[in-house]
Amino acid sequence: MKGILSFIMLSLLVPVFSFANPERNGENRSARASFGFSLQDWNQDFGMGISITSPWFLYQKASIKLSGNVLFKEDNQWEPYYAVRLGCIGGSFMESADIRLYGEGGFLFLFPTQTFDSSSFRFGGYGHFGFEFFLSTKKWASSYFIELGSNGINATTNTGNSYVNGFAAACGFRIYP
Repeated sequence: MKGILSFIMLSLLVPVFSFANPERNGENRSARASFGFSLQDWNQDFGMGISITSPWFLYQKASIKLSGNVLFKEDNQWEPYYAVRLGCIGGSFMESADIRLYGEGGFLFLFPTQTFDSSSFRFGGYGHFGFEFFLSTKKWASSYFIELGSNGINATTNTGNSYVNGFAAACGFRIYP
């Protein structure tokens, strides 16, 4: 577990420090805390989520994000279950556009229901790459985003089938008040 955490931190911090320079002006609001809404597909289970991202630090190259998600078990009559993610983000703006490219990784806390999983709590990790397309970086900055990656968690149903583990995709909207 220490090796995995070390790898995650190293893979996030190396890009942050290698591209660290104060490049955006003080009028840019995209470095503030943000609130987001997303639609998701986690290994064939549909979901919705809300998130809060800390203000960007380390020359606006790193941030911390907390998200809460409700997912619906497709093969179990769309039974809802819940997940929380806590992760670190490392990213940078493209020089030619108001597009932020980033990587994110962290912890995944899963709260399934007893109807399809005998465990009431599961713990794992996640990681993805994100693309954030800004509509404006001035007053009331906002963006659309796409995130593609995977979840790594030992979540199995009562019948022994794996769920949540594997490919995950999300798209949504963020606002920087």
